[in-house]
Amino acid sequence: MAIYSIISLIAMNSCVGYKLGNNKPTHLQKVNSVSVPIFKNETLEPRLQTLVTNATIKAIQQSGTYQVSKQRDSDATLTATIRTISRRQLRSTRQNVLKTKEIEISIEVIFALQDNITGKILDKGTVKGDSTSYLDSNFQLTKRQAMQLAADDLATKISARVSEGF
Repeated sequence: MAIYSIISLIAMNSCVGYKLGNNKPTHLQKVNSVSVPIFKNETLEPRLQTLVTNATIKAIQQSGTYQVSKQRDSDATLTATIRTISRRQLRSTRQNVLKTKEIEISIEVIFALQDNITGKILDKGTVKGDSTSYLDSNFQLTKRQAMQLAADDLATKISARVSEGF
């Protein structure tokens, strides 16, 4: 009987430090709700701000750490500016090196999470979202899908930074 007690004590000891529920960063413990206004777009890509903002709201809601609400009802506001969008050829066709076969799209955003009561900046930083895609005959559709994937990657990184601290 004593052996079973020792084994269960050792097994329980390995779980020290884990806790159930959300694991917000220490400096964000008092934040329960976040407002996410439409991001600013400094690029020439039309409607990119809507794509990235909606992806970010969805990622924050899926993480479950914060409730997304209107600015007057929230504890903090997440503002962001889309700084750059870049496209890079990863692979070309064998017959023509100028013809792209695979493309990488990157979106870079600077963000700030600001306390609505004090106006203090709780967190800020730069995040970059990437995606790769093989191009097919419908370039516009492929490009739009690649931008959606880059926006989703970016949103996941922003959500992780704000809800988990990394």
